[in-house]
Amino acid sequence: MAAQDNIIEGTKVAEIQVSTTYPIVSAWEFEFLKQETVIRERLDDCTIYLIVQRPLTYFDQVELIGRYIYFEIADGATAPLKCRLDLAAAGICGDDETIDIEVQFFGAKPINQQPFRDVGAIKVFKPDGTFVVWWSPHKILYEMLVNGLQVEVAEDGNPLNFLDFKVHYIGKAFSQKVWARLTGHDKMQRILTMQGPVGASPQARAPFEISLILLTVVGLSDIPEIPAIGFSIPLGVKAIKHKVDLEDDAAFEQFLLKPFVELGDEALTKEVEAMLIHQFQPVENEVKFKHYPKIKGGMRSKGYSATSLTIERLPALLYTDHHHIAPHVELVRSTTPPKQPAGD
Repeated sequence: MAAQDNIIEGTKVAEIQVSTTYPIVSAWEFEFLKQETVIRERLDDCTIYLIVQRPLTYFDQVELIGRYIYFEIADGATAPLKCRLDLAAAGICGDDETIDIEVQFFGAKPINQQPFRDVGAIKVFKPDGTFVVWWSPHKILYEMLVNGLQVEVAEDGNPLNFLDFKVHYIGKAFSQKVWARLTGHDKMQRILTMQGPVGASPQARAPFEISLILLTVVGLSDIPEIPAIGFSIPLGVKAIKHKVDLEDDAAFEQFLLKPFVELGDEALTKEVEAMLIHQFQPVENEVKFKHYPKIKGGMRSKGYSATSLTIERLPALLYTDHHHIAPHVELVRSTTPPKQPAGD
């Protein structure tokens, strides 16, 4: 065999998987949550963040009956989502265990009788004051859709009706933790200042509506093609071809099985940020990556011809005038909650 016959050309494409690791939180909530050590630890690996907005979403018609919480999720425009949560069935308390419920209001004048209106958060405590769990509307929707929290939902209701978000800005936080990056963040402050409320609720305020979606790179699929025929390369993308010696078993095996980058490499974060900005073209991003995928420090610089992206555990529709990404969850239909729980 002639020497040149030992050499064959191959290409690689990559699929990056990112995931939410914490529920969608408002800018107002984030200011408090980032002070908690346990929350910061959960956010430590987040390197991509989206600043988004939708009409103020709140709990309405909240009633506490025995171990049940009846509530609606509302935004003043969409038909409310009627729900019932059995705290015992959800594992929050035992069948006969006493718990305390605290509600926090968006309104300036909280009411002291049920049903509670304009509720921003529900907190659960043990009788000795030990904190158990808290929910905002978006947090409980996240727990329902992503983590399987058992909440009964009316048959004609769809939780996803309250999870459509306009994307204002996309950024990365690689060299510093995301909770530090977003402290005093210029773009966040600009958006909070310049974007007025879009909701119909009289309690709507920009800090309640502007929210954060935090993403972590959790996986990388490395897809080699030998010989480099071009089946895996998108149209219009110039292939990066690599020479592989067929008689060098170690080199051949390495090309097939070993990625060009490992999880944790900054190229993954740069690629995801540039791809999303290029697709969504958010108004507040000054650099739009017009020539993507030709970016500095991205996956092509590592030898990948093209990259695709999967966002896992995403309970939201993200959109701008230029692009949208559908939710990545499985909606499980529950039965209509009865008016009164049996036996209570």
